This record gives sequence, structure tokens and C-alpha cells, in this order.
Amino acid sequence: MPIFSYSAVAPDGRVITGNLEGESMDEVEEWLATRNLTPIEIVLGRPEKEGTSSILAKLNEKFSTVTLEDKILLCRQITTLFGAGIPVIQVFDTLTKQLKNPRLKTIIETVKRDVEAGDGLSLAFSRHKKVFDDLFINLVRVGEESGTLEESFEYLSNLYENEKEVRERIKAATRYPKIVITALFLAISFLMTFVVPKFVTIFQNNRIELPLPTRILVAISGFFTHYYWVILLIIVAIYALYKWSMGHSRPREVRDRILLRLPIFGELYLKIYLARFCRVFSVLVRSGVEIIQTIDLSMGALQNVVLRRAMEEIRDEVRNGAGLDEAMGKHTVFTPLVLQMVAAGVESGQIDSLMGKVAEYYESEADYTIKNLSTLIEPILLLFLGIIVGFIALAIFLPMWSMMDVVRGGH
Repeated sequence: MPIFSYSAVAPDGRVITGNLEGESMDEVEEWLATRNLTPIEIVLGRPEKEGTSSILAKLNEKFSTVTLEDKILLCRQITTLFGAGIPVIQVFDTLTKQLKNPRLKTIIETVKRDVEAGDGLSLAFSRHKKVFDDLFINLVRVGEESGTLEESFEYLSNLYENEKEVRERIKAATRYPKIVITALFLAISFLMTFVVPKFVTIFQNNRIELPLPTRILVAISGFFTHYYWVILLIIVAIYALYKWSMGHSRPREVRDRILLRLPIFGELYLKIYLARFCRVFSVLVRSGVEIIQTIDLSMGALQNVVLRRAMEEIRDEVRNGAGLDEAMGKHTVFTPLVLQMVAAGVESGQIDSLMGKVAEYYESEADYTIKNLSTLIEPILLLFLGIIVGFIALAIFLPMWSMMDVVRGGH
């Protein structure tokens, strides 16, 4: 059946475009008339063939992922279009023509249809929570309620850009340790698979009694050589178990608690999360959102279950009449400086600007930690390398010294 592309005017003056299968243009006109749409143009499009290219396109759409860069570009485009005074429907109509990511393009087309059907923008986005998180949806809702959608999307784009920058800098700071650890793993695998077995054969032929470190190394080498498939199965099983457990609240809480207690990285994660929370808090208060709802919505910026629980307790205490500074003071994640700034904000009625300063404080602290990340990791890395290399050297040279003693005794 042929496909027709149409553009029509709705009763409220909006221009609606789309595609429709039909036997003829008259049938398409009839379909539009039943929906009180006045056709502007109806064009015969090429019928879709369900061939290899169509199947590949569908697979590409299904398995493509929406990256952080895609979200940054989307928010920037929406901010620009809203700033130009373009109506919501036309904004999303323009986006569907500009977006390159097939999955995101399909989502935006769905959002557009839902908005045309009368749904709010935040409600339409909330149907795609695998792509758009609670923070995104909540900020869009705040923008709808306060009439500041342009500012909401601009803030989201800034937030995502900041997150991308932090990720890139962490990658850059940890590149050297990753290279060293990878090289060490490959070297150890080579030793265990090819070198150690030959040494073992020499020791056995000379009937040398192997010391404990060598016996441990021989056992590990034998496992590597004969049971490498077991190692691969264990890795796959651990990964599958991790993915499954992250779908349950208790394992997620255990993981997040461990993340916050990690040396170096735990402190860095905490600073990044709290900077984001305080920044969102500041934006929401400035937008006129009341304090309880502000805490609720700001929790969408926290991707850590332990910190979310702490914020939930703070929210409940504030709801029961406690001051924000008093409620936050019961949790050790906040520094004394932060608590003093919050107390000053509550007292002066300038909580929005002071929470913004708290966000800047945590952002500068996170920035300092990231800059020194390589320096902080290096001693731990050297200690780890020293232990591994020392153990292997000891395991190989101890029996060699025994062989030398045997040779000397024979002479």
C-alpha cells in the first residue's frame, strides 16, 4: 500500500505533519477531515520495502544507544529553538529532521505525538525513563510549571556538559594506570602460559624440591594453561550476576556504600554528587519551588542510593519542622563550611545563591582531586606492581639457587 506524506492545520492553528498509508489521496483527505485537520499538502511517498536495508535500519534503531553527547546536543537544540520563540510542536518537528541517532529520533517523534495528543512535555518524556532520568524529567516539569522551559533545557545541557568534562578528565587522569595494569596483566599471562611451565620442567628433571612460593606459582600457571575457559566463565558469570543484582535495591545499596568508601575515588564521587545536588537545589529555589519539593526534585541528581537515603531523612526532618541546616548537620557527608553557608542562607533568605556557592565549592574540590588523581594513584600502583613482580621473581629464583647448590655439590 502506498505511503502519503501530509501537512495539515489543526483547529488551534498548529501545523501537523506525518505519514499515512492509504489507497489514494482522497482516502488521506478523508482521514484528516475526521480529525478536524485541514490539509495543506499531500504528497505520494515511496512505499517502504521490507528488505535487508529496512531490517538493518530497525536493528540499528533498536540497539543504538543514546549517549551523553546526544543528550547535550538535544538540550542545546531545544534551548536554541525555544529561545527563537518557536512553538513546542514545531520545535520537536524540527528535531526529528535534524537528529542523527535513530533511537533518539524515534523517541522524539513519540514525544511529539504525545504532546500533540494533549500530554505535558514532562509526562511525554517520562515514558522513556531508560534514556531520560528523573533529574531530566523533574527539571522539564519545573520548566513547564514556571514557564521557564528554555532555562530548564539550558541548565540540563550545562549539567551534561559538566558531567562529560568530568568523565573525560577522569579518563585522562587514569589512562597511565590503566596502561600499566593492562601491560602487567598481559605480561603475567604470557609468563604463566609459556615461561613458567618450562622452568617447572627444568626443576622437575633435576628433582629440585620446590619452595612454597614456586608451588603456588606452578598451581596458578597450571590453572591458566589448562583451565583458561573456567576463568572466562567466571568473568562472564560475575558480570551477569552484577547486572542482575543491580536490579535489586539491597545489592545497589551495598555497591554504593562501597563506592563511597573507596580510597581516593570515594571522596571524588561524593564531591561530584553533592556539587550536582546543590546546583540543582539552587536552580529550583530560584525558580520558586518550595523547599520540600526542591529537596525531592534535587534527589534526582544523586545517583547513589546511600546519599539518596540521607536526603530523604533530611526532607522528612524539614517537613516535620526542622531547619534545613539543622537536618543537614546530622549527616557527616557535609563539611562544616557547607553547613555554615546553608545556615547563613536560611537566616538571610538567600539559600539559592549560597547553595550555588556550595556547589562551586564542591566542584572546585572535585576539580582539584581529578587534577591530582594520577599522583594519588601512583604510590598504590607501584606498591601493587612491587608485590606482584617480587613474588614472581622469588618463586622463580628460589629453586634456581637450589639448582646452583646441587651443581656446586656435584663438583
